[in-house]
Amino acid sequence: MPQNRNTSISHWTYKHDEYCLKNSLPPAAKLLWQWLLKKGINTEVEPDLKEFNKWVAKHRSSGAYCRNTLKDAFNKLVECRAINLVRKYTWNIVKIVTRPIEYLKPKKKLRKRNIFDTLDASKPQSSDHVSYQQQQLRITENKLTFSRYGIHFDDDELEVLDRPRNEVMLAIVCYQMADEGRVTQSNQIKVFRGKVKNPEGWIRTCLRKRYWDKPRTYEQIFYKYGNSDFIDELFPDTQ
Repeated sequence: MPQNRNTSISHWTYKHDEYCLKNSLPPAAKLLWQWLLKKGINTEVEPDLKEFNKWVAKHRSSGAYCRNTLKDAFNKLVECRAINLVRKYTWNIVKIVTRPIEYLKPKKKLRKRNIFDTLDASKPQSSDHVSYQQQQLRITENKLTFSRYGIHFDDDELEVLDRPRNEVMLAIVCYQMADEGRVTQSNQIKVFRGKVKNPEGWIRTCLRKRYWDKPRTYEQIFYKYGNSDFIDELFPDTQ
């Protein structure tokens, strides 16, 4: 698809260069990344790596890359999370999602509440007991979080409540985007009951299918919160 040249070039920044250096990306991988950015960011595309190699052959003094170099360059981009491989049809035709550089930035470590502060240090706790306490705390906090947005679950809804906090918040964000109340203020989600008639059922399905992993949904989330600290709560560093 023809694109405005200046618009395409603007996708590449010094942050991309820094990321290449940090991850020791070879020149072929860097050039391929630049080319893929022009195909689309944060949306599913199906590039042909042979098409990229034809472009390289026209402008590179030593000609096109060999197949192994090209395959290695692509694999490097997958390994460093610059692109997400959705499907591989052949070695050169793939379905991918190229991530924005903000998605790859180092995540701030979130402060975690020390649940042991309330325990008697003089009494050793068994690992099973501690694990149970952690689970109960997680369930209680998640239940309260949902209730703040008008969504209510019983304590035995472990499929929903016994989850990492960021997944709970992602489910609420997705719900708000699907509902009519999508207004945000101070990086927090406002409560507004709209067209979703069964919020609890919708949340269960959202968590089970991880709606936030869908490229379009992720793009909407990042558009709303990408420039705020709230994005670090939604996508904490798991590596």
